[in-house]
Amino acid sequence: MTTLIYDGTWEGLLCAVFHVFAHREGEWSIRRGEAELPGLFPAEYAAVDAQKARRVEGGMKKLGRDVPEQLYTAWLSEFEGVEDAIAGFMRVGFDEGIDPNINLLHPDVRLVRKAFQAAGWEAQRMRQFVRFVKAPGPVFVADIEPVCNVLTLIAAHFHGRFNDQRFIIRDIRRRLALISRPEGWHISDLGQESLPPLPEDGAFEQMWRGYFKAISNPARKNKKLQQKFIPLRYRAHLTEFQE
Repeated sequence: MTTLIYDGTWEGLLCAVFHVFAHREGEWSIRRGEAELPGLFPAEYAAVDAQKARRVEGGMKKLGRDVPEQLYTAWLSEFEGVEDAIAGFMRVGFDEGIDPNINLLHPDVRLVRKAFQAAGWEAQRMRQFVRFVKAPGPVFVADIEPVCNVLTLIAAHFHGRFNDQRFIIRDIRRRLALISRPEGWHISDLGQESLPPLPEDGAFEQMWRGYFKAISNPARKNKKLQQKFIPLRYRAHLTEFQE
């Protein structure tokens, strides 16, 4: 077994998959560059090559119209072993000449589908649970800590809703930021320096908490049901749950 290391980008993963298919006689395990590698096995590095990445994307499209988006979303889940599962998923499709999603008994197909659903669900939660705070100047800021790397999945939603505003959504777990302006959006690396805290609550945040408290009915309080719809791990950044 040879560990194939890629740079942690989607294009890098596509090049790693190309390498695996080009060397089918070997056994490969694909890992991100920062992953802890087993010391007993040799390792190689997959160089980024835009042409090879495009060829792999073209192969994905041949497996099914929605397969490229499915595999990209699955990769964003950051599930353990999802890179190997993506390569295995594609191998199932090419070897059997079918859309791999048909073969639900294959472990790689099951893992890809599970990862795709998890990332999609996490993105949907983030669309619901992002809370912005007014920062100095004409910009709004929000912090999130999603389990999956969903900034690219939620970018179009927020940019479309607030396309006349400037805003930043910071993924403080991965130290990435979605930066949106009226002319477009992009993802930026926040670096390793400590992040400045969000601005202190203003009148809008106080009003929102007051409204949330006013509409609640103590007689119908159901913590178990509330935690089902708003799990505890999201509440650290929800205005209505702050004191």
